[in-house]
Amino acid sequence: MEIENASNYKLTDFGLYVPAHVAQQMNRLDMTTVSLYESHLHAQGKASATVEKYLHFIRLFTLFLGDHYLSVKYVRAWLESLKKRRHINTVNGAISALNGFFKWLGRDDCVVSFYPHQEPQYREDRRSLEKDEFNTLLDAADRRMKTILLTFYGTGVRVSELRFFTVEAVKTGAVTVDNKGKVRTVFLEPGTKTLLLDYCEKQGIESGVIFRSRLGAALSRTYIWRSMKKLAKKAGVLLSKVFPHNLRHLFAVERYKADRDLECLRLDMGHSLIATTQRYLKETAQAHYQKVLQRAAALAGEKEKPAAKATD
Repeated sequence: MEIENASNYKLTDFGLYVPAHVAQQMNRLDMTTVSLYESHLHAQGKASATVEKYLHFIRLFTLFLGDHYLSVKYVRAWLESLKKRRHINTVNGAISALNGFFKWLGRDDCVVSFYPHQEPQYREDRRSLEKDEFNTLLDAADRRMKTILLTFYGTGVRVSELRFFTVEAVKTGAVTVDNKGKVRTVFLEPGTKTLLLDYCEKQGIESGVIFRSRLGAALSRTYIWRSMKKLAKKAGVLLSKVFPHNLRHLFAVERYKADRDLECLRLDMGHSLIATTQRYLKETAQAHYQKVLQRAAALAGEKEKPAAKATD
């Protein structure tokens, strides 16, 4: 059969010619396509941790889609199912990952908007790691995990930045990290420097990355995350409170308590804006309520004090 204006039609997998705009919307996704997109992201210079985060959501959606043709209907259905199980910030992260993937595929019709989200006023109790709980983790940890925890606590670095901690850098007392295109220097306090060098001496690590696998590669964020969850179970601390980034929160809170220097804390954490740093200092509703009660009691006490006698 001869088709007029054949360039406007495409041959489908099942042998039929359909209009080009229809064929464009007949994508089926598979892991081969996902792998090609992975190569594209790396070629763009995306950080490995960022690529892995994107691919995590894209793979989950691909499995959800199965043999169905890609359409915005299935995108929304998957996001709604994810929304029931995960925090809204996580869902919006998934949307960001999928939207980039769909644009690369030429499927702008599948790009969706982010869910509206208001910044919470307080930090969730179930995610707020307290200092005494951190100490409980330390008591239950082996030497390597204890050193990792104390490094997070003493520096406030992200888990992806731990790979920049080398013997050579620690000896200088300053570690240069390159994360998300931002380069900053992390200065080590004497206690943290001594801790790390002592660990290296005991482990026989003379050069290179300090926290490494048996094969010598830097420990992956996944390995550290899983190890911390195992430690939480062992120590009897809520799992929802124990993950690498939460130690960054604990660092921020404890450091700010010590000197109340917000600008210094911003520099230590590598933030561009103080507003970002302030988000790490949110307290729980319960902690704030206790402060309200304490203020009320203090004011009541002031009112009950006898008035000073007038002097001649």
